[in-house]
Amino acid sequence: MRIVAYILGIIFLTILIVGVIAIAPMIRASLSPSLLGLVMVGLALVVAVIFHSILLLIEQALASGDKTSYDPLKVAQDFSNRIAGISELPELAAVTGAMLENLLKVQRSGWLLLTPQDTKFQVSPVAGRGQFPIEAAEFSRNNPLLRQLDLQRQPILQPDFRSDPKYGPMPPEELAWLNALQAEAYVPVFDAGLLAAVLVVGERNYSAPFRPADIELLQLLASHSAAALKAARVIADLKKLNASMISLNESLQNANETMYNMNSVRSDFLAIASHELRTPITQMLGFADLLGSMARDDHIDRIMVAEITDSIARACGRLNEVVGQMLDMAQIDVEAMDLKFEDTTLDEVMRLSVEPYASALKERRLALRITGLKMLPPLRVDKHRLVQAFSQLLSNAIKYTPDGGRLEVSARLLPPQPDQPPQLEIVFADTGIGIDPKHSQLIFQKFYRVGSAAAHSTGATKFMGAGPGLGLPIARGVIEGHGGRVWVESPGHDPAKMPGSRFYVILPLTPPAFDPKALTGSDAMRKPGKKEVTIVPGKSPFIGIE
Repeated sequence: MRIVAYILGIIFLTILIVGVIAIAPMIRASLSPSLLGLVMVGLALVVAVIFHSILLLIEQALASGDKTSYDPLKVAQDFSNRIAGISELPELAAVTGAMLENLLKVQRSGWLLLTPQDTKFQVSPVAGRGQFPIEAAEFSRNNPLLRQLDLQRQPILQPDFRSDPKYGPMPPEELAWLNALQAEAYVPVFDAGLLAAVLVVGERNYSAPFRPADIELLQLLASHSAAALKAARVIADLKKLNASMISLNESLQNANETMYNMNSVRSDFLAIASHELRTPITQMLGFADLLGSMARDDHIDRIMVAEITDSIARACGRLNEVVGQMLDMAQIDVEAMDLKFEDTTLDEVMRLSVEPYASALKERRLALRITGLKMLPPLRVDKHRLVQAFSQLLSNAIKYTPDGGRLEVSARLLPPQPDQPPQLEIVFADTGIGIDPKHSQLIFQKFYRVGSAAAHSTGATKFMGAGPGLGLPIARGVIEGHGGRVWVESPGHDPAKMPGSRFYVILPLTPPAFDPKALTGSDAMRKPGKKEVTIVPGKSPFIGIE
């Protein structure tokens, strides 16, 4: 602005002189052209000196107008009264900024809170007035500005910071962050002799420099704010700690609730397992007594004996199934499940998984639709264990879907992901009673069952039938043993509206121990097969697989 004023003043006065000379032709005629030029240049220089003196007088007048007559004692008392009782850092910064704006005509100010770490300072800005960075930064403990503030214990002005070589070189990121502050003065604040914060002050109105009295005022405000600043920081830390404690308390409550549920589950398991084991044993004992009675009375009937032995075989099968589930769960618990991998297809795995439920689907009039299998590449899995896992997911869908409902199994090859082997997504969907979202994780815990154990009824496929609560945990253990994962999504539990559930399975084409490149041969993709078919009650449930 000053240079522009000089130029405009010189141009204006030069034009004025030229005009005067033009008006006085006699004077112009009496002077030679060279002498006339020298006179014009001399007049212009004289005018410039006069204009510069006038500008200095104007600046002094403005500086005099900026100067606020204040009593340091009254200022300290007023500031102490204003910050008394303040417990919030932004509020303290705002009050300090208002004082600086009122006394020194400063439009931008704030605090830099310093938190010592191992080898660095965490620098957290708190805006008081004007634009101020909001992102925290990390400064080294050897930062020249912070080191000099700590050593000198005096404010540092920006011109000195830029020109004095004692501040030394600074990391570019730290220098860029400080430049973004657009500060004109840095005032240290100490706590127990240690540098705790920095009061950052921007430039004054009209770019007026800070006078010694202004520097003293900045030191006065900084020293009187030290105690309030410390209290506000302590309160802020306590609030963070309180929030963390509340969050931790909520986590503990959730953990306690989970532990309570699991303790209840273990108690229920004793009753359920007792029922599951005793039922087939009781049947076998009953039929064995009947056979013994018939033999003693010599009333052996071949047809009746065949029916009795069939019933004993079914009871033995159920007993073997329950015991097998317990042994499988024990292996999963100790990560001792022995998986024997072989090349197969999801089509074959799904056929073997569905076969045991053919009669149940027909008896309960459940429509099963399986889609997307024929276009999938082969995979390397433990076929027996994967069939076991998918059978558990199908059994779960059948048991919690009412008669006449619909089941759907769909599969697709997921898009390739960086650093991830090729993966399949298999979805088991049903139109059943649904699952409360709060149980979506618990149902994969061993022995957990939704509902009361008192209402337990044995059944692998009947509606709302239940077992020992090991099916889904085993399915999860097998799938995770293949490097995959499983979860459930459902709008909620509602036996009236039947919102249904969707079990998602993500399964790699090859387990982590194998090279995915082994599956990139010419047989990686199979040709399309039959169209998808909805299984209709009364028809074979296997002809609709695609």
